[in-house]
Amino acid sequence: MQRPFLTARWEDLALLTWRIDAELLRAYLPEGLEADRLPGDSPDTAYVSLVAFRFLDTVVKGIPVPLHRNFPEVNLRVYVRTTDEDPPRRGVAFIAEFVPKPFIAMVANVLYHEHYRTAPMDVSAEDVGDCGRRVSMRIDVGERVHTMSLLGRRPATRPADDSIEHFFKEHTWGFGRDGDGGRVVYAVEHPVWDVYPVSPDDLQLDVDFGELYGAPWQCLDGRAPDHVAYAVGSKIAVYPRET
Repeated sequence: MQRPFLTARWEDLALLTWRIDAELLRAYLPEGLEADRLPGDSPDTAYVSLVAFRFLDTVVKGIPVPLHRNFPEVNLRVYVRTTDEDPPRRGVAFIAEFVPKPFIAMVANVLYHEHYRTAPMDVSAEDVGDCGRRVSMRIDVGERVHTMSLLGRRPATRPADDSIEHFFKEHTWGFGRDGDGGRVVYAVEHPVWDVYPVSPDDLQLDVDFGELYGAPWQCLDGRAPDHVAYAVGSKIAVYPRET
């Protein structure tokens, strides 16, 4: 069996999701991919999520890299499926990912043709009394600090396989685009994640999406997410890209 390229733990994942026009994704996707949708959605529907989480105990090709084992990541991702396979593979593609360390960005961009950028940033989590846990994010980009805070309620629960939470948090396949415009595919494995229950009042968000991700994403500025989830996380394994 193929060995993973990277192993780690992803913990305290805040997933803030917006419904958008699928046309917005056209410039970002290689041939053979289209926006994935929920049952009952119209063909022009797509979804994008801001995801903030803690990347812990990172090991690359079996080697723990000093000073690069624990770090935060914040990404903007969209949900896609293949159009040239039967059945289609469903997964995610990334608009951009922020990390604080240039080496991490370099490796991911070179090997997986991702869109990592570096910035002063942090994602932290803390227990709130006996019944809650809070994940918080800050990124220093441009002339301001972009922040997010989400409170989850204990106990964590396991959403049903046909739930919206499951749709947004459980994806094996990651898709990218190489320098020639071709499709890059890799796999991420982890057990099914539990989630902390949340409500709209549990979220505080102050982000300029246009400044972080470019003018097309200004459409998210000032909009409340259509869905919010807080996943507990687990150990993960990332497998080498397909050739």
